[in-house]
Amino acid sequence: MDEIIQNPAKVNETVAFLINHIQKYAMFIAKYSKKIPYTTSFVKYIYSLIKENPLRVILEVSLVIFLIVYIRKDRYKVSNELRNQLTEKEIEELIDEWEPEELVPDISDDVRELELNSVPTLKGIVGSKSILEDGTTVSNLASYNFLGIINDKRLLEKAIAGVNKYGVGTCGPPGFYGTLDVHMDLEKKLAKFYGTESALIYAQGFSTISSVIPAFLKRGDLLICDELCNFAIQKGAQISRSNVKFFKHNDMNDLEEILESIRINDKKKGAKITRRFIVTEAIFYNTGELCDLEKIIELKYKYKYRLILDESLSFGVLGKTGRGITEHLGIPVEKIEIIIGSMANTMGAAGGYCVSNGEIIEHQVLNGLAYCFSASLPAPLTLASIGALDIIDSAEGIKYIKQLHENNKSFRDIIKSTKKEKYQVMEGFKSEDSPMVHLCLKNRDMPRLEQEKILQKVVDEAMREGVLISRAKYVLPQEKNIPDSTIVVNITAGLTKAEIEKAAVIIKDSFRKVLN
Repeated sequence: MDEIIQNPAKVNETVAFLINHIQKYAMFIAKYSKKIPYTTSFVKYIYSLIKENPLRVILEVSLVIFLIVYIRKDRYKVSNELRNQLTEKEIEELIDEWEPEELVPDISDDVRELELNSVPTLKGIVGSKSILEDGTTVSNLASYNFLGIINDKRLLEKAIAGVNKYGVGTCGPPGFYGTLDVHMDLEKKLAKFYGTESALIYAQGFSTISSVIPAFLKRGDLLICDELCNFAIQKGAQISRSNVKFFKHNDMNDLEEILESIRINDKKKGAKITRRFIVTEAIFYNTGELCDLEKIIELKYKYKYRLILDESLSFGVLGKTGRGITEHLGIPVEKIEIIIGSMANTMGAAGGYCVSNGEIIEHQVLNGLAYCFSASLPAPLTLASIGALDIIDSAEGIKYIKQLHENNKSFRDIIKSTKKEKYQVMEGFKSEDSPMVHLCLKNRDMPRLEQEKILQKVVDEAMREGVLISRAKYVLPQEKNIPDSTIVVNITAGLTKAEIEKAAVIIKDSFRKVLN
């Protein structure tokens, strides 16, 4: 230290001045702090730092002083003199000029007529036979009431009993205080029905698949989707932020080409191993056809992918006992990693479910967003789901399923379009086995709005004749690939064969009246 001070050429006067004062303060502290343990060692340490690197000591001391001053300094306050003072006249002018943005954007008269004014109002419980606001009874082929049990009195009684015992809601997610004994009973029954290790129920059907996908796929993972997958799957893929690739609708050759191209690129780049899934629907919501599950399973094993299958429309519908597409095609359920479905369709309740092995189910308990952060399924709806599952898994349920298949065949035999007809039935892979029938115009070159207007006239004409059907509705701005404009007819076992055949004739005649 003395050498530095005695040699002014090495440092400027300011540095020498600061070092001199630091040395004085250090000597002062050393003089009056000998009684404090380890003080001498600390002072020697400071001296050694000053001798080795005095500039560093000055910098660190300056930073400490700056931080102390900055922390103790009052917040900066704008002086009133610096504020923009507006006169009363200017304030009034600004208020007069301000125009609030509409909470809901205005819609055109055409869209208002199609989407709002065309929706019928029903009275009482919705069933296979429903009553319109004017008292007219119609055959309901618009609801997903495939087995006709949506208004079964036994389900209503179970729901009422659930309200009396548990109340109307749980007011909490399953992980906190939202789990009830009836929830665990339903999960056990679903797992047993499918023949899987475990099951998990969600409070909303839509949120099930849109929560399951991001629970297993994150940024950097790979998801392969059918280009016409339903809106919930699209949202799940979007939320996951994974790398999503779409293959042509139900085109297994295109799917294989995509999987092969990914394999070749990964081999060239030496890509890291990531989680990879294929997701598809058993019955496609947008077309009504079945997926080629056998080929998809073959490809998933060949290219080492996992499979997520949405059985929202096939549960309780396909197969002799309603166990879905796996039973219908004779495929072991163990070959599918994750199966999800909605309890708001065939079961006539609410919520969704996921069945799989124990590890996959346990993973969702902590990683399923809709499971962790949404209130659990209300007990009345849970009990109604249990009641519906008991009906499906019985001789009575098998009878309903058989009736559904017969009604579906009878309807399709009549509705089939000929060369003279200006409409057609959308057909695809095993679509004849699906109780969801999509009807579209043969001439689809005209603008979409014009097609929708024509189809709505067909819907209105059929309703006047006693058959309730609906156009397929989509969130057009958010759809990945917009499906064709169609009318959706949902076959139900709640109507007799004669009633179904009559409905088919009415729909066919409605097309003729409107188009001719």
